[in-house]
Amino acid sequence: MSTRTRSRQRAFSLELGPMGLSLLMLMLVFLFGIVGYMQIEGWSAFDSLWMVVITLTTIGYGEPIPLSVPGRVFTMGLVLGGVTIATYALSAVTQALLEGDLQSYLHQRRQERLMNKMKDHYIVIGYGRLGRVVAQELIETSGPICVIERDPKRCEELRRRDIPVIEGDGADDEHLRAAGIDRCKGVAITTAPAAEAIFATLSVRQLRADVPILTRVESDEEGVKARRAGATKVVSPLIMGGWRMAHGLARPNAASFLDLATLAEAENVMLDELLVEPGTTRSGATVASLAVGSQHGVLIVAIRKPDGGLVTAPGAEVPVSEGDVLIVIGEPARVRHLAELVGPDALARRPRPR
Repeated sequence: MSTRTRSRQRAFSLELGPMGLSLLMLMLVFLFGIVGYMQIEGWSAFDSLWMVVITLTTIGYGEPIPLSVPGRVFTMGLVLGGVTIATYALSAVTQALLEGDLQSYLHQRRQERLMNKMKDHYIVIGYGRLGRVVAQELIETSGPICVIERDPKRCEELRRRDIPVIEGDGADDEHLRAAGIDRCKGVAITTAPAAEAIFATLSVRQLRADVPILTRVESDEEGVKARRAGATKVVSPLIMGGWRMAHGLARPNAASFLDLATLAEAENVMLDELLVEPGTTRSGATVASLAVGSQHGVLIVAIRKPDGGLVTAPGAEVPVSEGDVLIVIGEPARVRHLAELVGPDALARRPRPR
């Protein structure tokens, strides 16, 4: 039996609890009764099932065929044991329906089926204060996500919001596979302390060598370790927060403009990145030939080349080729129009809904 199968069995037992056990016992009683009547009385499977049903439900329609003495003794034992189990099973099912356990289990199974179909999604490991912000921003701008969180209360909150969630450790290979690590576009590791985040980074990198990983750290030393573990980039909320506060004081206008572009505080400004798809630019194309500014009203602030090089404030003569990523700023509608020209999959993220 595989590890995943055992995990599902444990999840079934934990979710259904006494109800699952009582239903299993009731099924065994039915099977025991059918086999017993077939062996003792020589009845058919249907006649035996009918006898078990009328016995356990105490309907008393009468025996389909007169019972022998051993058959009557067997029936008495079936009544004493089976009716008790049937009554317990009925009460357990009723309790589960009233308390919502069955609904919770079915909801979880629906989420599992949804996660099995997910692809090109993002995985967020940890749903604390930082994880909430990351998850919400990804949902609003980039598409589907799946969260791995070990806190049962936070998992229940995510289920109420219909956000796919795996309850468990983000460093566990089984949980990462269940979250679709082989089909995702990127992983954000927001857990604390740093040791857990680095361990989760190592686990993700071992399963996917090519996936982008952003890992939360608290210091430069932790950042070095996270990169060694496989993080594509590291993010320190303390350092970024301090940088933002300092620029907010020293350069308030520039900082406010970045807030408008990156945090979508204004409806008419959006900073985004567009991938130039194959076949959408001709040989020798330049920034000027795209006529981005004059015709589309979008400003190219930088170009990321396929080799990782970054061209900032590109002039009109800078060449644009397939595989380049255009970092642009402009009105959301104009950015979407430009994305349609450079490639159907050019938008690295979807514009925030208005």
